[in-house]
Amino acid sequence: MRKWSMSIASILCLLSATAAPAQDRPRTVDELVQIALERNRDLLAARERVAEAQGLLRRAGVRPSPTLDVDYGAGGPLGSPGTDELALRYAQPIELGGKRGKRQAIGLSGVAVAEAEFAARARQLVFDVKTRAAEARAALAKSMALADVLTAGREALRLTRARVAEGDAAALEGQLLAVEVARMEAQHATYRGRAAATLADLRRLVGLDAAELPALEPSSEQQDVSLALPELTARALTRRSDLGAARAAEQQGAAELALARAEGVPDLTASATYTQDSDTTDGLFAVTSSGQPAPIVDNDKRISVGVSIPLFWRGRNRGNTDAAMARATGARLHREYLEAAVPRDVEAAYARFTAARDTVAVFRQSVVDQADQNLVVMREAYALGQLRLLDVLNEQRRLIDTRLAHIDAETELAQAAADLERAVGMDLP
Repeated sequence: MRKWSMSIASILCLLSATAAPAQDRPRTVDELVQIALERNRDLLAARERVAEAQGLLRRAGVRPSPTLDVDYGAGGPLGSPGTDELALRYAQPIELGGKRGKRQAIGLSGVAVAEAEFAARARQLVFDVKTRAAEARAALAKSMALADVLTAGREALRLTRARVAEGDAAALEGQLLAVEVARMEAQHATYRGRAAATLADLRRLVGLDAAELPALEPSSEQQDVSLALPELTARALTRRSDLGAARAAEQQGAAELALARAEGVPDLTASATYTQDSDTTDGLFAVTSSGQPAPIVDNDKRISVGVSIPLFWRGRNRGNTDAAMARATGARLHREYLEAAVPRDVEAAYARFTAARDTVAVFRQSVVDQADQNLVVMREAYALGQLRLLDVLNEQRRLIDTRLAHIDAETELAQAAADLERAVGMDLP
């Protein structure tokens, strides 16, 4: 299988780069996967959640802003002229308990969770595209297989009707063959409609419009896995994006619990205040250097510093602490569940893949070719009068069933390979 790197960096580079013009009719599954990674709106939304988490991380590192208060008071409007007061106060909040560092730890974990969820969504999209492509290719192959048999059946019906008209064959043979051809036409119409529906669903998933209808080529690739089950399981435990998201969520829960506990430590607010009071004494005057009388003004200036400490007890934050502890415990249990479930997922997907591979190997041992030859021989024997028409029709039905079963086996192999890649969390060599 072709290797496809599903790391978060490579996916982001692929989505952010200028996409090359896609072919009008993508033919391979790899082309469809690439187009889906570039156009799928759900995946693009997941990428924006990564950017959102990065913005929240930057906000978490912002320190508390200082404040500047300016107060001015005048007694004139209230009948006390000459009484003025000016106060300037600068205050700086001081966080204690390492709250800023703990907020940054939550932000870092949030970015890791968003990136892991983005990678998991991309891996799921790759699986969906490969699965839908296999279904569409199977429906097209079944429609084409029935079209080939239907062409031969129509020709046989024409010849049989001619023989019936000349008296060389019984009318019942023409009726039996007409019913069989009608059955094949109905079956062909069913698969043709199913092919159109699966192609439409594939276009929706990939993001293609009607002018970009995929022209899927038949897959002749022999799919195999060179790794044993223990190696696949070990890789899954280190590569699975959903498991990575669960581990990052557990770290985020621990960081949130640490912040909730730190919020039980009160913050301080340090302040410095400059005050100037001006008071004019009524009826008293002083003489200036020029000998002019002037009112006596008393100016008082002072600087004061202080610390503001909120008065509350640690139990006041107990609700937030309990909630954070519950979230952290839930995240840990979810991570433990996934770590226990991943090996079973890989084992089930590997068993499905090996069974599908063995089934396809049986069909590829000239089973379909032999069925074609058997039908040709029986038709010749029927023309010589050695077999009944019913024998030929039964063999023809067996041929159709064999061809459809072969297509189903190939489709199951492709889907099983995609399922194994999803279970492991990476494209397999």
